[in-house]
Amino acid sequence: MDGRRTKHSPRLNRTPPWTVLLFAGLLAGCWQSNAGGLTGRPTDTPASFHFLGRSAPCHIELPGVPRSVRVNCFHVDGALHIHSNRFAHVPRLRGESWVNVVRRDPDVRVEINGRIYALTAIPIADESQRQALLLARGYWRAWDGITIFRFAKSSG
Repeated sequence: MDGRRTKHSPRLNRTPPWTVLLFAGLLAGCWQSNAGGLTGRPTDTPASFHFLGRSAPCHIELPGVPRSVRVNCFHVDGALHIHSNRFAHVPRLRGESWVNVVRRDPDVRVEINGRIYALTAIPIADESQRQALLLARGYWRAWDGITIFRFAKSSG
């Protein structure tokens, strides 16, 4: 080259960085943390889940599907609960939300600290109760779309 600047081709339109972050956020809302089947040992369901403290990571095994989903379990007065994120009802590119699967077939197994409990998931249908639970969990707002399930000992 002779030291002169050459004229470059016109710059291609680049996607602004904020759109990439927005897309990643939307995609994350459709993603669920899938794991394989549960690996702990079956255990009798305790009368109270106070031992969890404020909350604990757990896996819920989806009925009829050899996989589990990682969620956060928490107790209210000893009763075990879980909740979805607020995008749980957003259509997915593959499969369906664990919330829809559990609503359809509520008899599940939940693994906490290597122990597996046979439970029945009961959706919290009362809106004021749902809001109170989320606010007690530390949410500053009880977002629409978040589904909460309370667990009871499985009868089966």
